[in-house]
Amino acid sequence: MSDDRLRVPHEYRVATTRVGGLALTVLLLSFGALLPLWNDQEFAPSTRAIGSLLVIGFCVLVIVGAARAGTLITAQGVTVRGMVRRRRLAWAEIARFGTAPNPNAHMGRGAPAFLTYAFRADGRKVHLPYVDDKHVLVDREVERLNTLLAERRGDAG
Repeated sequence: MSDDRLRVPHEYRVATTRVGGLALTVLLLSFGALLPLWNDQEFAPSTRAIGSLLVIGFCVLVIVGAARAGTLITAQGVTVRGMVRRRRLAWAEIARFGTAPNPNAHMGRGAPAFLTYAFRADGRKVHLPYVDDKHVLVDREVERLNTLLAERRGDAG
């Protein structure tokens, strides 16, 4: 089935509508956190300004980080973008792709039951954001990723 092959580049990301919902939630919560700071006259104006900037900066970090997080598959390898960190794995560094149960699945509604990892040759694993059973057909995607890995490693060797 050549139609089922993974096309490169391919990106796994959160839906834009979900980022908007997150942004609204974070902004409402930050407003609730800032309200006592602004209303209490015991705080000096400089303390209010610094506190406000810290809360707003944290909100921006969370919203921008959530929007940019994801997994990017390219001809060179896999790039995993977290909220603040970016990790690149060349195809030669990856031994296989696989799934594992999410240890935090019981924590709340909407959490994926299975997560996908890139298992490195040295035994370490790297979580691939948004390649889970909440966002994709995880078994199919892992099969497609392993097929692409075999092709890319065959091209390199």
